[in-house]
Amino acid sequence: MRVDAEDVKYFHVVAEAKTLVRASQELGVDYTTVSRRIGRLEKALGTRLFSRSGTGWKLTPTGEGLLPAARMVSLGVDVFADGDPIVSGPEEWTILAPDGFAAAVLAPRCGRLITESGVILRIVTADSLASRDGVSFDAAVVRTKPTSPRVTVQELVAYEIGLYATQDYLHTHPTIGQIEDLQHHVLCWYAEDPLAAVPDFAALRPMLPNIIRLQSNNLLVHEEAALAGVGIAVMPTYIARRRPSLVRVLPEDVTYTGHYWTVLPAAQLRWEITRKVLQFLRDAVVDSGLAPSPEEQPRRANEK
Repeated sequence: MRVDAEDVKYFHVVAEAKTLVRASQELGVDYTTVSRRIGRLEKALGTRLFSRSGTGWKLTPTGEGLLPAARMVSLGVDVFADGDPIVSGPEEWTILAPDGFAAAVLAPRCGRLITESGVILRIVTADSLASRDGVSFDAAVVRTKPTSPRVTVQELVAYEIGLYATQDYLHTHPTIGQIEDLQHHVLCWYAEDPLAAVPDFAALRPMLPNIIRLQSNNLLVHEEAALAGVGIAVMPTYIARRRPSLVRVLPEDVTYTGHYWTVLPAAQLRWEITRKVLQFLRDAVVDSGLAPSPEEQPRRANEK
């Protein structure tokens, strides 16, 4: 089987662009040329890399598995084409993460990385690997441990979830002394269907009112609604503690400890960059207070 490196580059561009038109514009060729190149690569490999539709081209499972390697081949083609093997541009990292983790843990702690290392950092919010829409990544942070053999999984850190509202809201609404009292309040949390398989949703849902009055797939919507006095938000404690005006409701009765997992593509080839991405994630969770520092770990173990 002989594969043309230029065809692999076309595959990488189409995977990122998701349509032939955008890919052809980026490559500076006619879209029929792009289609022909992809068809030739698929024929050489003996498998389909994309599923075609009127709205765009989506990677097949085989295409997803080959994408990390294709990215490296594409970079190599560009370096050779430029005739300069030394200057290959800044490192580019792509990290997938849930919106709350991305906003509260990663974004505030990436400044030094970007200014001192010159890294181009892409933080793509995705609740799960299934919702990433074909985006290739160096590392992903997810709340449900994947079981697919196509990824490598490590536990990153634990987190806690609770109920939060402002003092003003609690003073002007019915008293909450037990779980049953929540039925008289507006609850802000995830929509019923899309995230039903997320462990924290399944564990906490039986404790909450029959009807969730404000539903959103964005955790920051819940936070802002609570701050505005709309109701009581279900949110991670590390998100809520950034807001002094939020207080915990029924801390002994409504709580859940979940876990963030770090996921790497099994076909990961950029091992040095992977090492640096993982270190950035570990440093970020320590700096945010989600995880103890290496110096604190022995002391906390002795306290248990």
